[in-house]
Amino acid sequence: MSQSQLNPRHPQEIPFLGVQPYQTMLSGNLTINDAAVEIIDLLVEVPAGFAQCPPHLHTWYELNYVFEGHMQTSFGGSMMDIHAGEFFLIPPGMEHAHAYEPNDPHKGACLRWRVDRGKVELPMNTLSTYEQLGVLSRWKPGVYADEFGLGKLLTSCFENAKQNGSSIATLLQIVQVIFALTELSSERTRWIETEANSDHSLLRKVDIYLNDDQSYHVDVHRLAASLHMSYGHLARKYKKLSGQTIIDRLSQIRLERSLELLRGTDQPIQEIAYTTGLSSLSYYSRLFKKNYGMSPKEYRDKGKEKGIAPS
Repeated sequence: MSQSQLNPRHPQEIPFLGVQPYQTMLSGNLTINDAAVEIIDLLVEVPAGFAQCPPHLHTWYELNYVFEGHMQTSFGGSMMDIHAGEFFLIPPGMEHAHAYEPNDPHKGACLRWRVDRGKVELPMNTLSTYEQLGVLSRWKPGVYADEFGLGKLLTSCFENAKQNGSSIATLLQIVQVIFALTELSSERTRWIETEANSDHSLLRKVDIYLNDDQSYHVDVHRLAASLHMSYGHLARKYKKLSGQTIIDRLSQIRLERSLELLRGTDQPIQEIAYTTGLSSLSYYSRLFKKNYGMSPKEYRDKGKEKGIAPS
């Protein structure tokens, strides 16, 4: 994810809770009954020098808590103010964006995790932990006042992580925070913003995800799961709505990104293939020629001579 930098001051110049900002305090995996919980990270957020984080989505849960100052967040619509003592939760697949005060940044906490179904088969009439934690996938987007002691729980997690790292006890304390969220009522929210479940929204979410993920192997199955559908259903619906497959769209995005690099940089072509996630120079060259009728080198040379792009 990218941010627009305005101030050269580094976030690590502003420690909070005795922790350096953006330093992962703990991570690990736990199996609780039929739920496999992956704690991705817990960190302090102090976005000094940054004005915004553009629209994006991801395949994990993210809890953001503001301890001091304020920030703004949107869930596919207008920006909402989040003040000290308030929080918001972002389920997998939810589009969102942030805005910050670069010279007076908020101080907050960010907790990210995933939940998958474990391999344990529960006895009949046993409460499913996976389903209990899964209710958060239906969390309504909005700003919530902390009337539940989440701030104290998170502060305690930081203190324990500083002393014990990613111990089982500390990870279990993080899971306690997650379970606490499942007990909260959305009726207590200060401001709920609903997101249209339209076809346009689906296409936009897929595009945001594909633009944001620059790894070679995009996990399209996690993308589908974050949108609460099977990959087969997502692939068919996307093809019907857009006229192209998800993989074709991903290739198009990466080729367009490579055009910018060919025009605006002197990066070696092999490095551009690697940077844009197109796996190899030979595959990149074949794909480029198929789409634009010339090789990347010919495009770069032609652009330098005439300043035109292939159609």
